[in-house]
Amino acid sequence: MNTVQIDRRIPKIQNKLFEQAHSNALELKPIAIAMSKQGIKGEKLYCHPGMLPLPIPICEYLLSFNSRQKAILSATFFANFYKYVANSEYQSLISNMSIAEKVFVPYSDEFMILHQETNEEMDHIWSFRTVYNMVCRDIGIQSSFDEPSFFYGTVGIIPQSDFEKFDTRFTFDENLNAILSHLQKGKSFLKNIVEETQQQGKNFTYRTLRFMVGDAMRMLPAEKVQESGLGSLTLLYRYMANVELKKSEAYLFDSPEDFDYEPLAFELNQGHLTDEARHYTTSFELGVELYKVAPPEAQDFVKYFLQIIVEDYINASYTTYLEKLDLTAQGMLLTDTRIGLNSLRMSLHHPELADKQVDVSQLVDSWRNISSKWRNIIGYMEQKSWQYKSQQLERLIKELGLELNTTKLGNRYERYQDALAIKEIFKVLEVA
Repeated sequence: MNTVQIDRRIPKIQNKLFEQAHSNALELKPIAIAMSKQGIKGEKLYCHPGMLPLPIPICEYLLSFNSRQKAILSATFFANFYKYVANSEYQSLISNMSIAEKVFVPYSDEFMILHQETNEEMDHIWSFRTVYNMVCRDIGIQSSFDEPSFFYGTVGIIPQSDFEKFDTRFTFDENLNAILSHLQKGKSFLKNIVEETQQQGKNFTYRTLRFMVGDAMRMLPAEKVQESGLGSLTLLYRYMANVELKKSEAYLFDSPEDFDYEPLAFELNQGHLTDEARHYTTSFELGVELYKVAPPEAQDFVKYFLQIIVEDYINASYTTYLEKLDLTAQGMLLTDTRIGLNSLRMSLHHPELADKQVDVSQLVDSWRNISSKWRNIIGYMEQKSWQYKSQQLERLIKELGLELNTTKLGNRYERYQDALAIKEIFKVLEVA
């Protein structure tokens, strides 16, 4: 079987980092088990208040929570955030195994890097599921761990109708059969996939994407995976997910000197960060290498889809919280607001929030009616997040030579550029 050859420095670096990380036992399971036994105890926080995707500084209701109630709300967000992460990692399991098998020499360093990551992801998923179950148990509810991931179209702003159609289990219909047929015919037919997605909506585009970066690779012969550039597309799409994850995790326990954080939650976060730092590097370095050795037709194909993903990500990411609520009222959906509101609804089931019962829909309406001056205001943590994301996006945009549709992005692109130029973080800032 023909296999892809890449720059030898990448697997050497990644293997060295893997060995350093695992010289001592590094599993999240023991921490997750300890968290499960402990439960949501005391008044310690499970995240920085500024990372909760809720408008706490301008909401009297949320500001009225006592320390114990704030701890419970932060725990439900912690559990829901990592549920989203776990479901994204589940998609990566499928992708990693397929790229390893179809692109690289069996048991080569490149092959084993992706297998090592798969082993780590399985530990993460089990651990995050254990923590989520603990939170549900303490609150006294039952709730599914299934969740649309980053790869299921939640990379940007999506219509509520699309979200309701998402099925996180694999289904193979006539549309996907046509996509598979084009991939089987080889690089000359990649333009047909581009043409079809241009005629369809976002739901079709992201359904096609998640098929191509997942099950399609398992169903195609190795040479078709290689000449279609699917390994590169998958890893660079994964890089976008890594950017979002690393941004969130890096600031989840920001300013530890100012807050009383739950020690086990902090330890779980730090342990996961260690693994994901390497996965992040693999996504970018390996993805770019595979892009460079792909045929020109495959490079155009990868660039087309990465441009859609990057533009959608910018459009959703550089949006203030109140703007997101306006979009929600228009039938659109953003992942962070959905997770934040789900966390609030979940926490209200806890007996210790009996005095905080509220109609969440009416609460959201009250937020939307707040003075318009808050529409374009972002806080300290959002500024840090925007700054980090813009720096990482710029790497990918420059490496692939993406030409973003700045007219379509409008002030979102201005905000992206402003975030890229940030030198000083302010307490609050008015954006473009």
